[in-house]
Amino acid sequence: MRISTAYPQQFNINSMFDQQNKLNSTQLKVSSGQKYLTPAENPSAAAYSLGFKQAIGEATQHQDNIAAANQRLGLEDTTLATVTEAIQRLQELGLQGVSDSGNSVTARNAIADEFDQINQQLISLANTRNANGEYLFAGIKSNVMPFSMENANSTIAVMPSVTRPTTFMDAAIGGTGVTEKNYTVGSAGGDFKISYNMDTVPDKMDVYVNDKLMASTNGLVSGSGALSIPSSEIPAGAKVKVVMSAGDSTSWRFNVSYSGGITEDGTLAGSGTVVEAQSATTTTDGNIPTAFTYFGSNTQRSIQVGSARTITDGDTGTAVFVSTATGKSLFDAVKNFSDELRADKPTLETLQELDNALVQVSTVRSNIGARQNALDKQKLTNQDFIINTKTALSEVADLDYATAITNLNAQQLSLQAAQQSYAKVQSMSLFKYF
Repeated sequence: MRISTAYPQQFNINSMFDQQNKLNSTQLKVSSGQKYLTPAENPSAAAYSLGFKQAIGEATQHQDNIAAANQRLGLEDTTLATVTEAIQRLQELGLQGVSDSGNSVTARNAIADEFDQINQQLISLANTRNANGEYLFAGIKSNVMPFSMENANSTIAVMPSVTRPTTFMDAAIGGTGVTEKNYTVGSAGGDFKISYNMDTVPDKMDVYVNDKLMASTNGLVSGSGALSIPSSEIPAGAKVKVVMSAGDSTSWRFNVSYSGGITEDGTLAGSGTVVEAQSATTTTDGNIPTAFTYFGSNTQRSIQVGSARTITDGDTGTAVFVSTATGKSLFDAVKNFSDELRADKPTLETLQELDNALVQVSTVRSNIGARQNALDKQKLTNQDFIINTKTALSEVADLDYATAITNLNAQQLSLQAAQQSYAKVQSMSLFKYF
C-alpha cells in the first residue's frame, strides 16, 4: 500500500476541523445553556420541550387572567360596600318617614329629597367603570352603560301588551285551585326562570315545555324558591306552560322571566288572580313600565383561570340591583318610596323592598368573596404547575454545565494535540533527502 506525502497532511487537517466543530458546538451550548442546539440532535426532547413551553405559556396567561379578575371583583366589592351603606341610610330614613310621630308633610318632603339624592348616588355606583373603561354591571356588554336615568321622571305603569321581545317579568298571585300560564316562544333567548313564594302554606308548581314536564317543585313546598329551564330546552316556537296547584285558603305568587321573543297565549285561572308585571328590565316596543331601564346583558363574562376552570369576573346589573321576586329595580323602589313620602302616604311594603335589596346585595358580596378565595387557590395551583413544568423542561432541555465543561476541556486538549501533530507531520517529506 502506498501512502502519498499529502495524505497525512490532509488527514490531520480533517482531524483539526472535526475537533474545532465539536469544540465550537460545546462552546455554543455553554453560552446558551441549552442541551441541544437543534431538534435534529434529539427530536423527542425537542417535542417535549415545545409542549412544556406551551403549557407554561398558558398557565402564565391564566395567572394574568386571575390578576385581572381579582382587580375587577375587588372593585365590585368596594362599590357594593358603598351601595350597602347607602341602602342602610335609606332604611334609617325610611323608618323615620313611616313613623307618624312628629312627621309633617314638610319633614317627609325633606326625607324624600334625601332619598332622591341617594338614588342618584346608587345609579352612579351601578354605572361604575373599571380602569379599562368597562362598566362593572353591564355583563358582556361592558361598553354599554347598564342603567339609564332618562325615564326617571316617569311614573310606574303596567305593561299594556302581553308580547315582549326582550326580557320581561310576568306575575301571578292567588289562592285556591289551579292556575295555568301559557306562552309561545317566538325567538330563543336565555334560561326560562320562575321565582316563586308559597308563603307558609305548601303549594305545588310544574313547568311544561311542549307538554313535557321539564321542572317541578316535586310536591308541595312552602316559602320561596326558583325553577329554571336551560335555554337549550327552549327552542323557538316552543310552548311553555306554568301550572300552579294550590290548596284551600293558600297564598302564593310567582314571577316568570325570559330573555327572548315570547307571547302569552292565555291563562286558565282558578281562584288565583293573574296580573301583569309591575316592572320589566328591558323593552323595545316603546312602553317603559319602570322609571329606570337596564341596557346591559344578563350574561356575565367568564374568564379562563385554569386548564379546565373558568370563573365570572363580576355580576350583572339585574343580579345586583333588580329584585328576583318582583322584577323591580332598587332605584324604582327608592323612587316609589320618595313619591309616597311626597304624597304623605309612605308604606311599610315599599320600605320592605329596601330590606330585600340589602339582602340581595349582601348575597352578591358574599359570592364575590367566595370567588376571590377560589381565585387565590387557583393561583397557587397554577404556580405549582408552572414550577413543576419548568423543572421537567429543565431536565429535558437545560445543559449539565459540569459535564459540558469537562467535555470542553477534553475537546480543547484534543484540538491542541491535532494541531501539534499536524505541525510535525507537515514537515515530513521524502523531498528533503534529495
